[in-house]
Amino acid sequence: MMPKLPFISVVAISILAGAPAAYANSTASNAVDSGRADFMAYCAACHGVGAKGDGTVAEFLTITAADLTQMAVKNSGVFPRQRAIEVIDGRAQVSVHGERDMPVWGDWFKFEADSEGAGTKTEKIVRERIDALVSYLESIQQY
Repeated sequence: MMPKLPFISVVAISILAGAPAAYANSTASNAVDSGRADFMAYCAACHGVGAKGDGTVAEFLTITAADLTQMAVKNSGVFPRQRAIEVIDGRAQVSVHGERDMPVWGDWFKFEADSEGAGTKTEKIVRERIDALVSYLESIQQY
């Protein structure tokens, strides 16, 4: 049996092993594609290419990665868009939601935007990336 790694180690390994996200300032028509690119770069290692919770590092996590194709089913058939945004962003801790088990992608996307010299557009870029990622998740729901 393989030992469980601390969650942060798994995240660091998956980020370093993955390619940078192929994100472009998206319009509505390509937001899903931009979101899919970020998903593959940042989320698939844990959640799996098909978003079923079976990523390449999932077996090493101390928590179970969620099946992201069932978000709407688990929310009475309605995709929980705002909740998904809050969980992915992660910068505003909501105490009733319990402990944080996944990376704070809002911080990471902000770091990337700042590193690329986004200046005053940093928050806009972060919001667009998270929105595109959530649009992708919404597009893969299995009802």
